[in-house]
Amino acid sequence: MNLPTPIPMDSAIRVARGQVLLSAGCSGPLWRVTQGVFKLERHAQDGNTLVQLAQAGDLIGVETLCAQPHAFTAVALVAAQAQAAGTAHTRDPLAIVSQGLMQQQRQSCDMLRLRTGPIGQRLAHLLQILGRQADGRMLPLQRKALPTLKEMARVVDASLETVCRELNTLLPEHAARASKPSTAWIGHPPFALAA
Repeated sequence: MNLPTPIPMDSAIRVARGQVLLSAGCSGPLWRVTQGVFKLERHAQDGNTLVQLAQAGDLIGVETLCAQPHAFTAVALVAAQAQAAGTAHTRDPLAIVSQGLMQQQRQSCDMLRLRTGPIGQRLAHLLQILGRQADGRMLPLQRKALPTLKEMARVVDASLETVCRELNTLLPEHAARASKPSTAWIGHPPFALAA
């Protein structure tokens, strides 16, 4: 599941859902997510623990600027793309570290919203994260492009059945027309659907 090496600096790479971009404990480049969402995991005694989600525009591996190995394993939650940030992107390490700090605060708030409150709100927030682009635009989500129900249940800390039921509430056109592709527009809260 690991990506082929070496990865050319300043090049973008597509990462399929479930594929590993980088592994904890390994050395490697700083990455910028250009599309999709990565889950950042840490290995624990009882398996991998979800720590944060890195979305389009986020950096992964800021710790490498401090000569440290990668702290987390980054796995694509959905089909994603990342760009290895070469020396052109790291000329001002302080700016990169500052961005990493601000992003850390937002990611922590995101995880709080994904893990607390009513399940419908948690799931709607996950859908917003999945639809958000690096420039702040919200793009439509295809139901088939979403993470698996099992992964979504893991992210929002709910049962598979509950996620399935709530997803059908948030994306009702899919429940009514299961044979046709559905697209949901994720807007600012509350969750909005395309007509």
